[in-house]
Amino acid sequence: MRIGRRPIRYALLSLLGLAAAFGLGAYNRDVDDGEGYHHFYTFPKASARPVILKYGEDGILHRLISPHAVGGTLGLTNTGRPVKVRMRMVGAPEGLTIHWENSHTRDFNPETNTVERTLNRGDSISVHHTFRVGESLKRRKVIFNGRFEVMDAVSGKALLSIPIKILNGGSAAPAATEALCHDM
Repeated sequence: MRIGRRPIRYALLSLLGLAAAFGLGAYNRDVDDGEGYHHFYTFPKASARPVILKYGEDGILHRLISPHAVGGTLGLTNTGRPVKVRMRMVGAPEGLTIHWENSHTRDFNPETNTVERTLNRGDSISVHHTFRVGESLKRRKVIFNGRFEVMDAVSGKALLSIPIKILNGGSAAPAATEALCHDM
């Protein structure tokens, strides 16, 4: 019995598809930590664990699509009294552009970074940040050493402060190590 070319071609294409799926899965597993973040926090809280991002250690796909950016999402859950919240990023150097996106948060005002509805106990919001690194910052070991703050939009009272540091792990900068993070 003779096997035609068509079944062999389909089998090879299927194997190629499987190899691509497994390869992209391994790529995502290996590079996910350096290219983005997704952390969950509750507020009000006196302190929070830091977020450390690594710029310049991106995979080839990230370098092709968004070569000068690093970003991710913060999920925030209210565990206190009902409150309207405003958010801000503190300590951004000149040359670092921060784009805010809240496509999953109802009533988010991007002009004031305020959620204009009351968040009851147990309500959650999310905010996605994309940090675009300008030429003036690409040779620094530490590109950003600041914090993300959540506050009561009415009283201005601080509800949460999250330290955020962006380390430069790219070849254009001297080696940036985790030891740089201990001063947060």
